[in-house]
Amino acid sequence: RHHTSRKSQAAFLINNYDLIVTTLAERAARGEDSGHFEQLLDSIKAVFVEEELAADHGRLISFVKQSEPLLLGGDVAGKVDGGHMETLLRNFHDTWKAAIEKINDDVLRSFASFKLGMDILKQVLTQLLLYYTRFLDIVKQTYPNGAPFARYILSIPTLMNEIKNFSRNF
Repeated sequence: RHHTSRKSQAAFLINNYDLIVTTLAERAARGEDSGHFEQLLDSIKAVFVEEELAADHGRLISFVKQSEPLLLGGDVAGKVDGGHMETLLRNFHDTWKAAIEKINDDVLRSFASFKLGMDILKQVLTQLLLYYTRFLDIVKQTYPNGAPFARYILSIPTLMNEIKNFSRNF
């Protein structure tokens, strides 16, 4: 089977690095080699997390990464496209629940070990929460008196509650 996407390549590597790390741990072969594979595993997990989120939330993530540096100076006026921000927020508002279910399905299908899949699922959902929180910070900085499209803002506790529901599966 060919792994053509970056996400499937990362999943392939994660499954194999995890097997190596687990085997080394079971044989009490902790050392330089095991540390090396643990580092590889952690770095490729980060790649998978970003690739998984990019599928449904790539535009929001790009917006956050591009907008944050613009807002560092403090003077926000005209630096951020409010119309684009509203479009992203409406899209997130309309699709967040289905997107989390899709992430859950994709992640658990990608990994041989249920425990590994749940660990990575938590990482993906935590990263989603962090990006969304950063996005809301940009909205608040851009509209200090409240955004005209505030009704589309999903509360952080609502998102966290849904994430907890998916994280409780094991």
